[in-house]
Amino acid sequence: MKNMIKPKSYFRRLAGNLPGALLWLAVLPLAAFGRANYATPYTFTTLAGDSGSGSADGTNSAARFAQPMGVAVDSAGNLYVGDDQNCTIRKMTPVGKNWAVTTLAGLAGVAGSADGTGSNARFGDPARLAVDTNGNVYVTDSVNNTIRKVTPAGVVTTLAGLAGSSGTNDGTGSAARFNYPRGVAVDSAGNLYVADRDNDTIRKVTPAGLVTTLAGLAGNAGSADGTNSTARFANPVGMAVDSAGNLYLADHANSTIRKVTPDGLNWVVTTLAGLAGDAGSQNGTGSAARFDGPASVAVDNAGDVYVADFNNSTIRKVTSAGVVTTLAGLEGSSGSADGTNSAAQFNNPSYLAVDLAGNVYVTDSWNSTIRQVTPVGTNWVVTTLAGDLGWNGSEDGTGSAAWFYNPYGVAVDSVGNLYVTDTYNNTIRKGFPASSAAPMLLPPSLNAGQFGFGITGLANLVVNIESSADLSQWQVIASCILEDGTNYFVSPNPSLGAQFYRIQVR
Repeated sequence: MKNMIKPKSYFRRLAGNLPGALLWLAVLPLAAFGRANYATPYTFTTLAGDSGSGSADGTNSAARFAQPMGVAVDSAGNLYVGDDQNCTIRKMTPVGKNWAVTTLAGLAGVAGSADGTGSNARFGDPARLAVDTNGNVYVTDSVNNTIRKVTPAGVVTTLAGLAGSSGTNDGTGSAARFNYPRGVAVDSAGNLYVADRDNDTIRKVTPAGLVTTLAGLAGNAGSADGTNSTARFANPVGMAVDSAGNLYLADHANSTIRKVTPDGLNWVVTTLAGLAGDAGSQNGTGSAARFDGPASVAVDNAGDVYVADFNNSTIRKVTSAGVVTTLAGLEGSSGSADGTNSAAQFNNPSYLAVDLAGNVYVTDSWNSTIRQVTPVGTNWVVTTLAGDLGWNGSEDGTGSAAWFYNPYGVAVDSVGNLYVTDTYNNTIRKGFPASSAAPMLLPPSLNAGQFGFGITGLANLVVNIESSADLSQWQVIASCILEDGTNYFVSPNPSLGAQFYRIQVR
């Protein structure tokens, strides 16, 4: 069974209450009691920001954002955020257990298009971004019709395009023109790929700022396959790039998934799945399949593409051969039900990411929840990792105890941590499997004739300590908030005799 995760309750049998008595313990997983899950709830914490809008730098909740949108994570674990309403690029650096937020570039509340270092730079609409292996951040500054580069030192340059001038020209630097560029991806060589939305074209920007139109012809919306300018698109939005340099696009207005493949000096566009101008929800191969307004795509190491099929409220998969299946959700049936395959429901899912194990993470924005779609044999199981349907808020916690308000961007790192821009809460949230935060019972001991043990776990985690004589009837004997280091606990009822103890994350 794939991707089975450790349960979040831990048991030890602790026997012997008298000096000199034999002490022994055993760990029993919840699976032994028929309570195993395919995905554990996630614990979400607010890394930075507060529900109030602002622009302050600082640590954790002392920082402020104003409708953060795009998020990206680099190989060192730093986060980069397009702080849209502040017109700034923010950097979040882990410092021990804290997160330090700094404004990498731009000046809060002052829109513009100036190059420069730090607060001397200006942006207009820095909603989407990508980061390369050297820590350079690339921004589609959509309203300025430019592509911007921000170095790790905060030096901002306009890599391509001319602010205030829309157009279609290829060329180097300011000789090139864009028309509301939106999606952006970067490959291992530092080349950028841009979905030039209102030109209905796909552009490439080299590290030297040379812009070429890979595919499509500006001013000619349509859906033709072909090489370079003979191809046509209609409002391409989501974009992903695989390890071989192939591009995948959600061709939103055409309701198709397109692939752009390098062929020497040329780029060949094919419709991987769907039929332009014929929206629907059918599964099938190639043009026999149908989509309805796909919003974003992600690609895994095998070349399989995952699609947030927005108007159908479903999550779809497209293999490299163009075979389309609906992993989860039921077309035309919006909701928020967990379950397997079509028994699950979404409400116009917008953005997704895929991890190294093939798990798909979805910001179900209109439900204010974070969902996971997990492969289990030939099925796909949907669980709500965090958030509570019908409740918009800003609470940290595990599973439904955590609340969001229209979460937007999502990124996943190499160990499965999620980073979410909680847009309407003006915060950046981190999610991790609750099992990874679960406390552990340390070996028992006797102190002044009383039986006790130590507990270690994530600081500020709230837990119940429960006991049972027979593993069937449990009672809560204490609750506590864990602190750093070892938390010591002494049984309040030494006369109970041999007992099982367990810790449950609240």
